[in-house]
Amino acid sequence: MAGSARFCFLTERQVGIGSAAGAIEPHARARPNTVWKDVSYFERGGWIERIPLPGRAGGTLRGFLQTGAALREGPFDALFFLTHNPAVFRQRELGRTPTLLWTDVTPALLDAQAEQYEHPVDESGALRALKRALVRRTFRRAALCVGWSDWARRSFVNDYGVPEARTRTVAPGVDLTRWSFGAKHEPAGLPRVLFVGGNLVRKGGDLLLATFRSHFKGRCELDIVTRDQLAEEEGVRVHRGLEAGSAKLLELYRNASAFVLPTRGDCFSIASIEAMATSLPVVVSAVGGISEIVEAGESGLLIEPGDGRSLREAIESLIGDPARRRRMGARGRTLAEARFDAKKVAERLIELMTEVAAK
Repeated sequence: MAGSARFCFLTERQVGIGSAAGAIEPHARARPNTVWKDVSYFERGGWIERIPLPGRAGGTLRGFLQTGAALREGPFDALFFLTHNPAVFRQRELGRTPTLLWTDVTPALLDAQAEQYEHPVDESGALRALKRALVRRTFRRAALCVGWSDWARRSFVNDYGVPEARTRTVAPGVDLTRWSFGAKHEPAGLPRVLFVGGNLVRKGGDLLLATFRSHFKGRCELDIVTRDQLAEEEGVRVHRGLEAGSAKLLELYRNASAFVLPTRGDCFSIASIEAMATSLPVVVSAVGGISEIVEAGESGLLIEPGDGRSLREAIESLIGDPARRRRMGARGRTLAEARFDAKKVAERLIELMTEVAAK
Protein backbone atom coordinates (compact mmCIF):
# COMPACT_ATOMS: atom_id res chain seq x y z
CA MET A 1 0.00 0.00 0.00
CA ALA A 2 2.95 2.33 0.66
CA GLY A 3 3.30 3.44 -2.95
CA SER A 4 -0.32 3.11 -4.07
CA ALA A 5 -2.00 4.99 -1.20
CA ARG A 6 -3.19 8.50 -2.11
CA PHE A 7 -1.98 11.19 0.27
CA CYS A 8 -2.93 14.87 0.53
CA PHE A 9 -0.53 17.35 2.17
CA LEU A 10 -2.04 20.65 3.37
CA THR A 11 0.61 22.97 4.79
CA GLU A 12 0.80 26.45 6.25
CA ARG A 13 3.80 28.52 5.10
CA GLN A 14 4.38 31.21 7.73
CA VAL A 15 8.02 31.89 8.69
CA GLY A 16 9.49 28.82 10.46
CA ILE A 17 6.50 26.68 9.55
CA GLY A 18 7.13 27.57 5.92
CA SER A 19 10.77 26.52 6.18
CA ALA A 20 9.76 23.14 7.60
CA ALA A 21 7.16 22.67 4.86
CA GLY A 22 9.57 23.70 2.12
CA ALA A 23 12.18 21.22 3.35
CA ILE A 24 9.90 18.18 3.05
CA GLU A 25 7.95 19.36 -0.02
CA PRO A 26 10.23 17.99 -2.77
CA HIS A 27 10.37 14.58 -1.09
CA ALA A 28 6.60 14.44 -0.65
CA ARG A 29 5.94 15.60 -4.21
CA ALA A 30 8.35 12.96 -5.56
CA ARG A 31 6.06 10.30 -4.13
CA PRO A 32 3.39 9.04 -6.58
CA ASN A 33 -0.31 9.57 -5.78
CA THR A 34 0.37 12.71 -3.77
CA VAL A 35 -1.42 16.07 -3.78
CA TRP A 36 0.33 19.07 -2.16
CA LYS A 37 -1.49 22.30 -1.29
CA ASP A 38 -0.10 25.41 0.42
CA VAL A 39 -2.55 27.05 2.80
CA SER A 40 -1.64 30.74 2.67
CA TYR A 41 -4.96 32.24 3.88
CA PHE A 42 -4.54 34.78 1.09
CA GLU A 43 -4.96 35.07 -2.66
CA ARG A 44 -3.69 38.15 -4.46
CA GLY A 45 -6.58 39.86 -6.20
CA GLY A 46 -9.08 37.35 -4.84
CA TRP A 47 -12.72 38.27 -4.34
CA ILE A 48 -12.54 37.54 -0.59
CA GLU A 49 -9.59 39.90 -0.18
CA ARG A 50 -11.61 42.71 -1.78
CA ILE A 51 -14.38 42.44 0.81
CA PRO A 52 -13.88 44.38 4.10
CA LEU A 53 -14.48 41.45 6.45
CA PRO A 54 -13.86 41.86 10.22
CA GLY A 55 -10.73 40.59 11.96
CA ARG A 56 -9.36 37.35 10.57
CA ALA A 57 -12.61 36.30 8.92
CA GLY A 58 -11.27 36.83 5.41
CA GLY A 59 -8.15 34.77 6.00
CA THR A 60 -10.16 32.00 7.65
CA LEU A 61 -12.57 31.84 4.73
CA ARG A 62 -9.71 31.82 2.22
CA GLY A 63 -8.00 28.99 4.11
CA PHE A 64 -11.26 27.03 4.15
CA LEU A 65 -11.56 27.38 0.38
CA GLN A 66 -7.90 26.49 -0.20
CA THR A 67 -8.16 23.26 1.79
CA GLY A 68 -11.46 22.46 0.12
CA ALA A 69 -9.95 22.78 -3.35
CA ALA A 70 -7.30 20.20 -2.47
CA LEU A 71 -9.71 17.82 -0.74
CA ARG A 72 -11.97 17.77 -3.79
CA GLU A 73 -9.15 15.99 -5.63
CA GLY A 74 -9.79 12.98 -3.39
CA PRO A 75 -10.70 10.51 -2.17
CA PHE A 76 -7.49 10.07 -0.23
CA ASP A 77 -6.19 7.27 1.95
CA ALA A 78 -4.59 9.72 4.44
CA LEU A 79 -4.41 13.45 5.06
CA PHE A 80 -1.50 15.49 6.40
CA PHE A 81 -1.90 18.90 8.03
CA LEU A 82 0.88 21.30 9.00
CA THR A 83 -0.25 22.71 11.41
CA HIS A 84 -3.55 21.76 13.08
CA ASN A 85 -5.01 25.20 12.23
CA PRO A 86 -6.32 24.39 8.73
CA ALA A 87 -7.71 21.10 10.06
CA VAL A 88 -9.96 22.71 12.67
CA PHE A 89 -12.68 23.55 10.15
CA ARG A 90 -12.42 20.21 8.37
CA GLN A 91 -13.99 18.01 11.05
CA ARG A 92 -15.98 15.98 8.53
CA GLU A 93 -12.86 15.04 6.57
CA LEU A 94 -10.99 14.16 9.78
CA GLY A 95 -13.81 11.80 10.66
CA ARG A 96 -13.79 10.14 7.23
CA THR A 97 -10.07 9.96 6.35
CA PRO A 98 -7.14 8.97 8.61
CA THR A 99 -5.29 12.19 9.38
CA LEU A 100 -1.81 13.07 10.65
CA LEU A 101 -1.38 16.47 12.33
CA TRP A 102 2.20 17.81 12.56
CA THR A 103 2.78 20.96 14.59
CA ASP A 104 5.36 22.89 16.58
CA VAL A 105 2.95 24.06 19.29
CA THR A 106 -0.57 23.62 20.65
CA PRO A 107 -2.86 26.56 21.49
CA ALA A 108 -2.45 25.81 25.21
CA LEU A 109 1.34 26.12 24.96
CA LEU A 110 1.09 29.24 22.81
CA ASP A 111 -1.24 30.90 25.32
CA ALA A 112 1.42 30.24 27.98
CA GLN A 113 3.79 32.43 25.92
CA ALA A 114 1.15 34.99 25.00
CA GLU A 115 3.10 37.92 26.43
CA GLN A 116 6.28 37.09 24.52
CA TYR A 117 4.41 36.52 21.25
CA GLU A 118 2.09 39.50 21.78
CA HIS A 119 -0.59 36.91 21.19
CA PRO A 120 -4.07 38.04 22.28
CA VAL A 121 -5.91 35.65 24.59
CA ASP A 122 -9.67 35.89 24.15
CA GLU A 123 -11.26 37.80 27.02
CA SER A 124 -14.55 35.95 26.68
CA GLY A 125 -14.55 32.76 28.72
CA ALA A 126 -17.26 31.30 26.51
CA LEU A 127 -15.23 31.97 23.35
CA ARG A 128 -12.11 30.46 24.92
CA ALA A 129 -14.08 27.36 25.89
CA LEU A 130 -15.55 27.04 22.39
CA LYS A 131 -12.14 27.32 20.71
CA ARG A 132 -10.58 24.87 23.14
CA ALA A 133 -13.37 22.36 22.55
CA LEU A 134 -12.97 22.66 18.78
CA VAL A 135 -9.19 22.18 18.94
CA ARG A 136 -9.58 19.29 21.39
CA ARG A 137 -12.02 17.61 18.99
CA THR A 138 -9.57 18.16 16.12
CA PHE A 139 -6.69 16.55 17.99
CA ARG A 140 -8.81 13.66 19.22
CA ARG A 141 -10.29 12.94 15.77
CA ALA A 142 -6.86 12.80 14.15
CA ALA A 143 -5.38 9.35 13.73
CA LEU A 144 -1.98 10.64 14.84
CA CYS A 145 -0.81 13.87 16.50
CA VAL A 146 2.89 14.50 15.85
CA GLY A 147 4.83 17.21 17.69
CA TRP A 148 8.04 18.81 16.50
CA SER A 149 9.29 18.25 20.05
CA ASP A 150 8.36 16.09 23.00
CA TRP A 151 7.34 19.35 24.69
CA ALA A 152 4.60 19.74 22.07
CA ARG A 153 3.74 16.03 22.06
CA ARG A 154 3.09 15.99 25.81
CA SER A 155 0.61 18.84 25.40
CA PHE A 156 -1.57 16.67 23.14
CA VAL A 157 -1.89 14.24 26.02
CA ASN A 158 -1.93 16.53 29.06
CA ASP A 159 -3.93 19.47 27.69
CA TYR A 160 -6.24 17.80 25.17
CA GLY A 161 -6.65 14.19 26.31
CA VAL A 162 -5.18 12.54 23.21
CA PRO A 163 -4.22 8.92 24.01
CA GLU A 164 -0.45 8.55 24.36
CA ALA A 165 -0.43 5.78 21.75
CA ARG A 166 -1.72 8.21 19.13
CA THR A 167 1.12 10.70 19.55
CA ARG A 168 4.64 10.81 18.14
CA THR A 169 7.60 13.22 17.98
CA VAL A 170 9.21 14.08 14.64
CA ALA A 171 11.43 17.16 14.55
CA PRO A 172 11.58 19.22 11.33
CA GLY A 173 14.67 19.16 9.18
CA VAL A 174 16.70 21.11 6.65
CA ASP A 175 18.22 20.29 3.28
CA LEU A 176 21.67 19.17 4.39
CA THR A 177 23.06 19.44 0.88
CA ARG A 178 22.24 23.15 0.85
CA TRP A 179 23.14 23.91 4.46
CA SER A 180 26.62 22.46 4.25
CA PHE A 181 30.01 24.04 3.64
CA GLY A 182 32.35 21.19 4.49
CA ALA A 183 35.03 21.73 7.12
CA LYS A 184 34.53 25.01 8.96
CA HIS A 185 37.02 27.75 8.04
CA GLU A 186 36.45 31.14 9.63
CA PRO A 187 37.55 34.27 7.73
CA ALA A 188 40.52 36.20 9.06
CA GLY A 189 39.86 38.92 11.59
CA LEU A 190 37.62 39.11 14.64
CA PRO A 191 35.17 36.28 15.42
CA ARG A 192 31.72 36.90 13.96
CA VAL A 193 28.55 36.27 15.97
CA LEU A 194 25.35 35.69 13.95
CA PHE A 195 21.79 36.42 15.11
CA VAL A 196 18.77 35.51 12.94
CA GLY A 197 15.35 36.56 14.24
CA GLY A 198 12.49 38.33 12.48
CA ASN A 199 11.07 39.76 15.70
CA LEU A 200 14.12 41.42 17.24
CA VAL A 201 12.83 41.80 20.80
CA ARG A 202 11.05 38.45 21.18
CA LYS A 203 14.10 36.67 19.79
CA GLY A 204 16.35 38.50 22.26
CA GLY A 205 18.24 40.61 19.74
CA ASP A 206 18.03 43.68 21.96
CA LEU A 207 19.63 41.76 24.85
CA LEU A 208 22.37 40.45 22.56
CA LEU A 209 23.04 43.97 21.27
CA ALA A 210 23.27 45.39 24.81
CA THR A 211 25.63 42.57 25.84
CA PHE A 212 27.79 43.19 22.77
CA ARG A 213 28.03 46.93 23.50
CA SER A 214 29.01 46.45 27.13
CA HIS A 215 31.38 43.49 26.86
CA PHE A 216 32.40 42.52 23.33
CA LYS A 217 32.80 45.64 21.18
CA GLY A 218 36.24 45.41 19.58
CA ARG A 219 36.52 41.71 20.48
CA CYS A 220 34.06 40.30 17.95
CA GLU A 221 31.67 41.45 15.24
CA LEU A 222 27.90 41.04 15.23
CA ASP A 223 25.66 40.28 12.24
CA ILE A 224 21.94 40.78 12.92
CA VAL A 225 19.35 39.42 10.49
CA THR A 226 15.90 40.78 11.29
CA ARG A 227 12.83 42.34 9.68
CA ASP A 228 12.69 45.10 12.32
CA GLN A 229 14.24 48.54 11.94
CA LEU A 230 17.67 48.80 13.54
CA ALA A 231 20.56 51.18 12.94
CA GLU A 232 24.05 49.88 12.28
CA GLU A 233 26.90 50.87 14.55
CA GLU A 234 30.56 50.09 15.05
CA GLY A 235 31.03 46.32 14.90
CA VAL A 236 27.35 45.68 14.09
CA ARG A 237 25.98 44.92 10.62
CA VAL A 238 22.20 44.77 10.11
CA HIS A 239 20.64 42.69 7.34
CA ARG A 240 16.97 43.15 6.48
CA GLY A 241 14.76 41.58 3.84
CA LEU A 242 16.75 38.35 3.50
CA GLU A 243 14.71 35.39 2.28
CA ALA A 244 14.98 32.03 4.05
CA GLY A 245 17.74 30.00 2.43
CA SER A 246 18.89 32.92 0.22
CA ALA A 247 22.47 33.11 -1.02
CA LYS A 248 23.17 36.13 1.21
CA LEU A 249 21.87 34.36 4.30
CA LEU A 250 23.92 31.27 3.51
CA GLU A 251 27.00 33.49 3.17
CA LEU A 252 26.41 34.92 6.66
CA TYR A 253 26.22 31.40 8.13
CA ARG A 254 29.34 30.41 6.19
CA ASN A 255 31.39 33.31 7.58
CA ALA A 256 30.08 33.19 11.16
CA SER A 257 32.00 31.88 14.16
CA ALA A 258 28.96 31.20 16.37
CA PHE A 259 25.17 31.45 16.21
CA VAL A 260 23.48 33.19 19.14
CA LEU A 261 19.71 33.35 19.74
CA PRO A 262 18.80 34.49 23.29
CA THR A 263 15.08 34.20 22.51
CA ARG A 264 12.52 35.11 25.17
CA GLY A 265 9.66 33.16 23.63
CA ASP A 266 9.77 30.32 21.13
CA CYS A 267 8.36 26.92 20.26
CA PHE A 268 11.24 25.57 18.18
CA SER A 269 14.19 27.01 16.24
CA ILE A 270 14.72 26.17 12.59
CA ALA A 271 17.52 28.76 12.51
CA SER A 272 19.42 26.83 15.19
CA ILE A 273 19.14 23.65 13.13
CA GLU A 274 20.44 25.51 10.09
CA ALA A 275 23.36 26.78 12.18
CA MET A 276 24.18 23.26 13.38
CA ALA A 277 23.99 21.98 9.79
CA THR A 278 26.63 24.56 8.83
CA SER A 279 28.90 23.38 11.68
CA LEU A 280 28.32 26.39 13.92
CA PRO A 281 28.19 26.18 17.72
CA VAL A 282 24.89 27.59 18.96
CA VAL A 283 23.92 29.61 22.02
CA VAL A 284 20.17 29.54 22.51
CA SER A 285 17.58 29.95 25.26
CA ALA A 286 16.02 26.85 26.82
CA VAL A 287 12.39 27.71 25.99
CA GLY A 288 9.65 25.66 24.34
CA GLY A 289 11.07 22.64 22.55
CA ILE A 290 14.47 24.22 21.88
CA SER A 291 16.30 22.37 24.65
CA GLU A 292 15.64 19.16 22.70
CA ILE A 293 17.62 20.49 19.73
CA VAL A 294 20.93 21.18 21.46
CA GLU A 295 23.23 18.83 23.36
CA ALA A 296 24.20 21.28 26.10
CA GLY A 297 27.98 21.58 26.34
CA GLU A 298 28.49 19.40 23.28
CA SER A 299 26.89 21.05 20.23
CA GLY A 300 26.09 24.34 21.92
CA LEU A 301 25.10 26.14 25.09
CA LEU A 302 21.67 26.63 26.64
CA ILE A 303 20.91 29.79 28.61
CA GLU A 304 17.92 31.05 30.55
CA PRO A 305 15.72 33.50 28.62
CA GLY A 306 16.40 37.13 29.49
CA ASP A 307 19.54 36.28 31.49
CA GLY A 308 22.23 38.71 30.34
CA ARG A 309 24.89 37.23 32.58
CA SER A 310 24.57 33.67 31.24
CA LEU A 311 24.49 35.09 27.70
CA ARG A 312 27.73 36.98 28.30
CA GLU A 313 29.41 33.92 29.81
CA ALA A 314 28.33 31.71 26.91
CA ILE A 315 29.65 34.11 24.28
CA GLU A 316 32.85 34.61 26.26
CA SER A 317 33.47 30.85 26.36
CA LEU A 318 33.23 30.62 22.57
CA ILE A 319 34.88 33.70 21.08
CA GLY A 320 38.08 33.11 23.04
CA ASP A 321 38.34 29.40 22.20
CA PRO A 322 38.47 28.57 18.46
CA ALA A 323 39.12 24.89 19.18
CA ARG A 324 35.95 24.65 21.24
CA ARG A 325 33.99 26.36 18.51
CA ARG A 326 35.22 23.84 15.95
CA ARG A 327 34.53 20.90 18.26
CA MET A 328 30.99 22.02 19.06
CA GLY A 329 30.29 22.88 15.44
CA ALA A 330 31.38 19.45 14.27
CA ARG A 331 29.13 17.80 16.87
CA GLY A 332 26.23 19.99 15.74
CA ARG A 333 26.70 18.85 12.14
CA THR A 334 26.69 15.21 13.28
CA LEU A 335 23.42 15.78 15.14
CA ALA A 336 21.90 17.51 12.13
CA GLU A 337 22.76 14.56 9.92
CA ALA A 338 21.26 12.10 12.42
CA ARG A 339 18.12 13.98 13.51
CA PHE A 340 17.38 16.94 11.24
CA ASP A 341 17.87 15.68 7.69
CA ALA A 342 14.80 16.83 5.72
CA LYS A 343 14.88 13.71 3.53
CA LYS A 344 14.78 11.43 6.57
CA VAL A 345 12.07 13.59 8.17
CA ALA A 346 9.89 13.33 5.06
CA GLU A 347 10.43 9.58 4.88
CA ARG A 348 9.41 9.20 8.53
CA LEU A 349 6.24 11.27 8.06
CA ILE A 350 5.27 9.31 4.96
CA GLU A 351 5.92 6.09 6.87
CA LEU A 352 3.55 7.24 9.64
CA MET A 353 0.90 8.25 7.09
CA THR A 354 1.18 4.82 5.50
CA GLU A 355 0.62 3.24 8.91
CA VAL A 356 -2.51 5.26 9.68
CA ALA A 357 -3.86 4.67 6.17
CA ALA A 358 -3.42 0.92 6.58
CA LYS A 359 -5.36 0.96 9.87
